[in-house]
Amino acid sequence: MKRVKVLSAAGCCAVAICFSSGCASDAQPQAAAHKSSKSPLPADKVPLVVVQALQNRFPAAAAVEWKLKTGNIYEAEFTVNSKEITVMFDAMGKWLETESAIDSSEVPGTVSNAATARFPGYKIVETQSVQRVNRQPLDYELHLDNGKLIAKVQFSGDGRVLSQSSKPKQPK
Repeated sequence: MKRVKVLSAAGCCAVAICFSSGCASDAQPQAAAHKSSKSPLPADKVPLVVVQALQNRFPAAAAVEWKLKTGNIYEAEFTVNSKEITVMFDAMGKWLETESAIDSSEVPGTVSNAATARFPGYKIVETQSVQRVNRQPLDYELHLDNGKLIAKVQFSGDGRVLSQSSKPKQPK
């Protein structure tokens, strides 16, 4: 029987599920049959090495919702100290990215000024800091709303647009 040090209740549940359901112990995830989507991925489909990597990086993570993204990337969503956090790992458990919800006052002036100048008529509705492997300093992701479209824009700390996408705003 394998012994695993468990750092939180969520980790305990994920490890228990893996052991009871025969979770894959190697790098080839059982989740390969699970289509990449926005729907949750059952914890027993997440490779144990990925669950352990999350627990090592975020010991306080609990009530984790997993998703499998394109390219066999595992996304974990959870809340710590009332802060929403999304973390991405590859199938080997290598950390790739962390997005953390931040208050709009924490966005550098260069970024908020660039958003205002580049997207007139839009208001900022969501802000996140983005930390990526092999990239310093932080990037920032802003969700902008003009009443018809929601734009998701990533900025470098100096205000350069790194990527952007938009979709129609869904009626409430």
